[in-house]
Amino acid sequence: MHRFFSADSNFHAVQPGETVTLPDKLAHQVRDVLHITVGEQLILFDNSGEEYVCSVTHSSRAGIEIQLEEKRAGKKEPAVHVVLCQGLLKSARFEFILEKGTELGVTSFVPTLCRRSMAGLEEAGPKKLQRWERIIQEATEQCGRSRVPELQTIRPLMHTLNDIPAGALAIMPWEEEHAQSLYETLQQARQNWTQATEQKPITIVIFIGPEGGLTAEEITLAKRAGVKIVTLGSRILRAETAALMTVANVMYELESPAGGRQGPKA
Repeated sequence: MHRFFSADSNFHAVQPGETVTLPDKLAHQVRDVLHITVGEQLILFDNSGEEYVCSVTHSSRAGIEIQLEEKRAGKKEPAVHVVLCQGLLKSARFEFILEKGTELGVTSFVPTLCRRSMAGLEEAGPKKLQRWERIIQEATEQCGRSRVPELQTIRPLMHTLNDIPAGALAIMPWEEEHAQSLYETLQQARQNWTQATEQKPITIVIFIGPEGGLTAEEITLAKRAGVKIVTLGSRILRAETAALMTVANVMYELESPAGGRQGPKA
């Protein structure tokens, strides 16, 4: 079944058996883009954590009516909350990270202005931000998540360093770091979390540089803010590769802290 996100509908107040009319924008997607017809089912979600299984009961140019058949809990979000502070990249590469990062489980994206970010990228207007939000939403619909990741406003690196949540583990891959590996850092985090009396959700803040990488001065600022500088191995990775590799390793190692799994030694 196709899944659709709608933030402007009060689905949680609708009871099974009742009918509602879809918002115009969503109706257009259902009727004109995907050609879903009367009798077919679809799933709606609204960031409440619940999903709503519905069937189309009426479809015309005037609108689409659906009947709620079942309310059910959506897939739980991971116990590890990943905040990805991504240095601004060229449009296609940044959008690729938004899409794949959503699929991997990123909770919040923070577009970050770094020293070597290309000039002009910080001037993303409302249309660009709306496009980024739409990419995140569509990736959420596709991968089965029940909550859409947050897209924060563009901020300078110094601001994101100052906003690291208390108790979070902040990590920053850097090609010139050779001693501390991402694997060792995450294993220590797993051990600390497993030994904690209350296994509260853990927040991991990941800092990834732009195409030109991070400067030594930015690394110094990060260290002062308590960020752990790590290596991803001996190869030099593109920014989008480094971002997704780091997120994937974090989710693999920490998504199920009681599992005791052994991850790739990046």
